[in-house]
Amino acid sequence: MSVWLRPGFARHLKIPPNFRMLLLLTLALPLLAQASNPARTSAPALDRTITIATGEYPPWVGSSLPHNGYVNHIINEAFASQGLKVEFVYLPWKRAFEETRQGKFDATSYWYENDERREAMLFSDTVITNRIVFFQRADAPKVQWKTFNDLAPYRMSITLGYTYSGEFYQAIDSKLLNPIIVSSDVQNLKLLMAKRVDFFATDEMSGYYMAAQLSIDPRKLAVIEPALIKPQGYLLAGKINPDSQLIINTFNRGLRTIKANGKYQKILNRIDATSFYNPNAKTQNSSAR
Repeated sequence: MSVWLRPGFARHLKIPPNFRMLLLLTLALPLLAQASNPARTSAPALDRTITIATGEYPPWVGSSLPHNGYVNHIINEAFASQGLKVEFVYLPWKRAFEETRQGKFDATSYWYENDERREAMLFSDTVITNRIVFFQRADAPKVQWKTFNDLAPYRMSITLGYTYSGEFYQAIDSKLLNPIIVSSDVQNLKLLMAKRVDFFATDEMSGYYMAAQLSIDPRKLAVIEPALIKPQGYLLAGKINPDSQLIINTFNRGLRTIKANGKYQKILNRIDATSFYNPNAKTQNSSAR
């Protein structure tokens, strides 16, 4: 309730000084309470469809995958929990990043961290944690490694433009490692199965997914432990976009919501229920939401 007093009104009233002070405090207390409790003020809200530039990286993201892939499913559910719809636009990865940086899209999904991205983008909370591993043939002698020196005697291949660790690139620059560089992970897998390399590095889930697409039994592949890196994946928003902080805050709030209500874990459970990852897995839960 608001109270309006005509200017000079108090001068015409015969009010004792102590009551006058009480009146002023009564009028001021609601304002002071609101100032001391910002949570009571209404926060700005988005009221439009969120456009997200993304790319092809199955099974995590992909235009032909159920729910646009596991990561984009998480992102969609997080925004949906905040009452927002999402439109995914599939582009080459470099273009998806650049056009989001320029503010043409609200956000882009999904990316690992590096200095260039930190400089241009706002990062969400962690959406997913991946495992970049070395794959070898299951019928080959087991490769064991602790340092890159242990890998030096072997033949390996990597994908041009892929995000590996800084230490891995340093080992290549120093000529300690001399990998074959190809344009796609599919080429890496074909080289491995043809016994032209001893192992290659890629995301663990993506490696198994590619094998399934090429009709390769996943039991013919073996993961070399430990993982090369365990990068965290994020939703990014261009700093040039005036709504970028609001978009990230809204997404983070939604991510916390779906983790609390169990939807996040249900999406992750779909991974364990997929036959491309485990040939003995049951598939009846593959559509769980």
